[in-house]
Amino acid sequence: MHTSQQRDVPFGANAVRLSPREWLIALAIVAAVLIGLPHAWEAVEPADTGRDYRLPYRLSDDYWTFSRWARVAATAESRRPQTLVVGDSVVWGHYVAPGQTLSGHLNGCETNPLVSYANLGVDGIHPAAMAGILEYYGRAVADRDVILHCNFLWLSSKRHDLTTRKEFAFNHPRLVPQFVPRIPCYRESVDARLAIVIGRLLPFLACADHVRIAYFDSKDLALWSIEHPYACPADAVTFDLPPPDEPPTPAPDARPWTEKGIRPFGPAWVPLEESFQWASFRRAVEVLRQRGCRVFVLIGPFNEHMLEEESLGTYKRMTADAEAWLEANGIPHAAPAALPSHLYADASHPLSQGYRLLAKQLLANETFQAFMRTSPGRDAKGSRVTEPRPEGRGHVPSHGTTPAQEIARP
Repeated sequence: MHTSQQRDVPFGANAVRLSPREWLIALAIVAAVLIGLPHAWEAVEPADTGRDYRLPYRLSDDYWTFSRWARVAATAESRRPQTLVVGDSVVWGHYVAPGQTLSGHLNGCETNPLVSYANLGVDGIHPAAMAGILEYYGRAVADRDVILHCNFLWLSSKRHDLTTRKEFAFNHPRLVPQFVPRIPCYRESVDARLAIVIGRLLPFLACADHVRIAYFDSKDLALWSIEHPYACPADAVTFDLPPPDEPPTPAPDARPWTEKGIRPFGPAWVPLEESFQWASFRRAVEVLRQRGCRVFVLIGPFNEHMLEEESLGTYKRMTADAEAWLEANGIPHAAPAALPSHLYADASHPLSQGYRLLAKQLLANETFQAFMRTSPGRDAKGSRVTEPRPEGRGHVPSHGTTPAQEIARP
């Protein structure tokens, strides 16, 4: 080829090449889409978060929706600031309707109309995942009063504590540490771990996950299209989210555990000093405190009626050790006595009347009363004042059964 003809051939495979200025314009457009799309999606997708709202069960793995709900709950109007209740399915209310959960009964028992409790529980979440969802998707939870639930059922075996070496599928793997500390039973590939870490930093990717979980049965578009060959993907995006009162799938058996043929058991408790989940719970406390939150820890109440005698003694010693750590670190807490046996559905989940009794016990607890009285924005009698408080900074789910559900099987 002649030299002059060579000069006329474009460099590279594309005939169109961008100048540095055009590259900057293209990058600006892409950045605007990545940043603006999640906000635009919020504007067009309704979110009816009433007084007893909770994350819909089908969206338990949808951390973008959790982040959105946490932001709404943490930035409630100043005349009705909310105390946030954070925890696993015990807080979420696996066997009960939204108004029958702990936060729902606290709202019903509370005589002061200026006080409200928001349910930030997530079904199936364990302490390692709870620390992760607060750190990466709960940034709005700052400068707030938080009731943090501690469920020792996650320490009932090395498997649930995530310290076993045998690989198994556990709840919410995208929320646990991906590299450090190492979780021996977690065997995800390096590229998948990197994708998870990057996804925590980009709201656009979390929003894309939300669309996949909420409208495409938690499947990617290719797999969903194969299963629905004649359906239009655009028609699947209805902007109609599942309601918070939609029951789990399969529907839970909301009867006392004594009527289900469940027998007492003796779990192989993991000592606190060896427990990854207890260390993760302490990390969750630290995340909240670093953000200026005032934390009150609620331990249990575990269904002690299900424990064999020796195991019950170990559980009580663990509870005492946990209380000693909380006391040493200046964290107000309560470890209520076990509820009556017939008020439990399994090893750790109360039924509606159990939550009602627990709410009354908590409101009568002197430490909790002192915690609420000394909350910013309350007067000397414990009533809220009207001065604004600081604003917050800052499908069927893929998770498996919880330890309580496994134990509940006759």
